[in-house]
Amino acid sequence: MACVEYEFPLNEKIRTYLRIEYLINRMKSLSTDLSAESMIGFFEALFAIAEVTERGDLKGDLLKDLEKHEKNLVAWSQHPNIDDSALGDVLQTVMRTTNALQKSGRLGQEIKEDKFLSSIKQRFNIPGGTCCFDLPHLHFWLHQDEACKRQDINNWLGYVEILDNVVSLDLKFVRDRGESAHVTANNGFYQDATENTELLLISVPAESQTYPTVSGNKHRFSIRFMELCNEQGKAASETDISFKLTCC
Repeated sequence: MACVEYEFPLNEKIRTYLRIEYLINRMKSLSTDLSAESMIGFFEALFAIAEVTERGDLKGDLLKDLEKHEKNLVAWSQHPNIDDSALGDVLQTVMRTTNALQKSGRLGQEIKEDKFLSSIKQRFNIPGGTCCFDLPHLHFWLHQDEACKRQDINNWLGYVEILDNVVSLDLKFVRDRGESAHVTANNGFYQDATENTELLLISVPAESQTYPTVSGNKHRFSIRFMELCNEQGKAASETDISFKLTCC
């Protein structure tokens, strides 16, 4: 059965991590196509990452998460039935990632200090601001040979490499601890109490023609299924909907 997958964060930290993951994946995808349209999208994602990294103490949050994962792995290593080899590999990965993050500067700083990027960033905030008459030097760069553009793109991807590695690792720990169950939203509504849940994964059969919206926190959450509606744009579903729910 074909399903549509959704992820919903239950705290601001995981919300930020998911946005970073989405933006970096978008950068990677667009970087394979050197057309002007793809490159504009690439820069938009890169500048959005720079904006996200300026909010709060992102580096501090990531270091705290890595420290927590390391402590948990060390504790698990004392279990008699644990796979020492597999756990040791994961622990080494966490330690290497922590060391790289500690040695790095402020996240997003390289993007801000790049002269070319800083010279075009402001125009991306203006509707249609990437026209050639607004940014002739960007237009010039877009028409450079492939090797030149590829080298620059690899450098810019390198600016977010540490961030990519740390966020990917942290979200993997979150997702891997998920517990799944098949449940039913009666009249399109489902709610539950939970403990220390940070992320909900919701798998909805495509044939249901509905999509979930979520509100809640680490203690309690509710899911309301909605339908597209020509009159109002969207409307609450009143049908019973079976779906797979994973609490992470």
